[in-house]
Amino acid sequence: MLLAPFLQRSNVSKVETSIVIRTFNEEKHIGRLLDSILNQNYSNWETIIVDSGSTDGTLDIAKNYPTQIVKIAPKDFSFGRSLNEGCRCAKGDYVVFASAHTYPVDNTWLHKIVSPFEDPKIGMVYGRHIEMDTTKLSEERDFRTIFGTKSKILVEEAFGNNANAAIRMALWKEIPYREDLSGLEDIDWAKKIQARGFYIYYKADACLVHIHQEKYSQIYNRFKREAIAYKNIFPDAEYQRTSAALNFLLLTPKDVIYGLSSRKSLRKMGQIIPYRFAQCKGTYDGFNRSPGITEKMKQDFYYPSINRSVVIISPNHHSLKEGSLPYLEEDEVLIKVGYVGVCSTDLDVLEENLDYYRSGWAKYPVVPGHEFSGTVVQKGSSVKGFQIDDKVVGECIIGCGTCEFCKRGNPFGCKERKEVGVLNFDGAYTEYMKMPSRLLHRLDPSSELEKACLVEPLAVCIRGLKKLLNEGNESPESVAILGAGTIGNLCAQLLALKGYRATVFDKNKKKLDLVQSKVIKTQLGISSLERFRYIVEATGEIGPLKKALHESMTGAKILLLGLPYDSINFNFEAVVSFDKSIIGSVGSTREEFIEAIQTYGKLNLKEFTKHIFTLDEYAEAWAKQKEGDILKAIIKVH
Repeated sequence: MLLAPFLQRSNVSKVETSIVIRTFNEEKHIGRLLDSILNQNYSNWETIIVDSGSTDGTLDIAKNYPTQIVKIAPKDFSFGRSLNEGCRCAKGDYVVFASAHTYPVDNTWLHKIVSPFEDPKIGMVYGRHIEMDTTKLSEERDFRTIFGTKSKILVEEAFGNNANAAIRMALWKEIPYREDLSGLEDIDWAKKIQARGFYIYYKADACLVHIHQEKYSQIYNRFKREAIAYKNIFPDAEYQRTSAALNFLLLTPKDVIYGLSSRKSLRKMGQIIPYRFAQCKGTYDGFNRSPGITEKMKQDFYYPSINRSVVIISPNHHSLKEGSLPYLEEDEVLIKVGYVGVCSTDLDVLEENLDYYRSGWAKYPVVPGHEFSGTVVQKGSSVKGFQIDDKVVGECIIGCGTCEFCKRGNPFGCKERKEVGVLNFDGAYTEYMKMPSRLLHRLDPSSELEKACLVEPLAVCIRGLKKLLNEGNESPESVAILGAGTIGNLCAQLLALKGYRATVFDKNKKKLDLVQSKVIKTQLGISSLERFRYIVEATGEIGPLKKALHESMTGAKILLLGLPYDSINFNFEAVVSFDKSIIGSVGSTREEFIEAIQTYGKLNLKEFTKHIFTLDEYAEAWAKQKEGDILKAIIKVH
């Protein structure tokens, strides 16, 4: 029975209307739309959400409603592709499309948007868009101009708007949406069905409030991608500089007159010129660029400005910036960062203390942070072994994966070596980061992410101590640790766990008090190093290093875990003459990461998680870490 408005859904054997909603990070709006659909006076419907990789709470909210969820990878998204995926799952005779950031003005919208299909010549219906208080003035006027108060039939004019529209399923089966367009798939479809003799119906009383809260860069990109699509649909169309200038000069004064007559605020009036400039420039650039859309353009068009990151732009120059989600290759995973530990290396990157930067090997800008934990929110097409919502940590050293060094599990020798947040690979001071899946490790679902971000420095300690103690084959002896910071503290706890006697030296009594225990001794200042066969230098400072080199016993083994040290004047004859060994160690491998994950729950990490900052407070976290009075600053990102 066509358009039976008050049918009880439990008694409906045949779905008449399928509602398809495209979503990407719509947690602010999706609940209101789904609530409004439930309250419609027309009940013979089903709802299908086509999500292209939401990383917020969109899908968690949607799961509370009677809706089918279809997922597509962000790299596969186009407006036409998402609509086709929804239509393939639809069971109704009609398919209604609603933007996720819209909501009906009343409970008759759904009935009204499908009612014109009583005329068999109607192939597509689109409804009215109404602005909000936050809508920019120029777009508000456009809504009122394009979507008038009177319904009409379009016989030859190809127009539609899939933010509020309905189509016949039978027609879609014959003419699916084009998936190669960067927008305006509705206009392309309208053109094609009109060529088949069907009409478009504008239903003025089928109203949705359309929420647009775009930045001007997003407005520019929207008009640019629509212009690219329009040129693709209508190859003979042109839009020259004179067209852009005339449009700007025509539309701007009309907006001003509308704003004055409507008594709009000065803030609203100030939106006119930047909006129209973004529109006209975006349209011109879209019309007059070469065919083809790059992956960067896809990011700008479909997923703009949704990821905040701390960026070190140049030495001692940093800021919190908005950008796009990283684009994933097929073997990569997108991680929603939970926590990131502030490491002294982060500060060395900031201050250009590392030779990586002084030599030009590493380049700015860079997003710092390599001690992280988080959850998987997206994965590339070839990724196996990980699921969405898995808790993960990741290794720091990234090799190419194919050279002889990498094949032997030694990425440190790779000529293309990168280091997360340090060497030519953006790190974890960001809401979302990408990582090669081969460098990730899944955690137990019950893991506490604030502690798990310490797995990386713990793995560094494990690798260094293995090298110092000959892979653990040495008999337990006393070990001197210079520095009671993160690395020194973790090394001391690891040694105690393995039965070694550790003495930690530092000039900071507060930090020494945090590591002291029944099995770990502490000493203020550095002296009596001749008593120790094994020494761990964990400060990265020249003073303690010189003491270790000069004052250690004959046959001593000295492990260097600190950075950056800087230049030192030293006669290495003393090393040879007194049979000493100097061991350098950086990063860790998969083997040490696995051991660190198995071990970190056995250590006392309470003091490490006492000072937690937000991403907005990153500069304060840096300052606290640099002051040296706290053991660890940790940034909570999500």
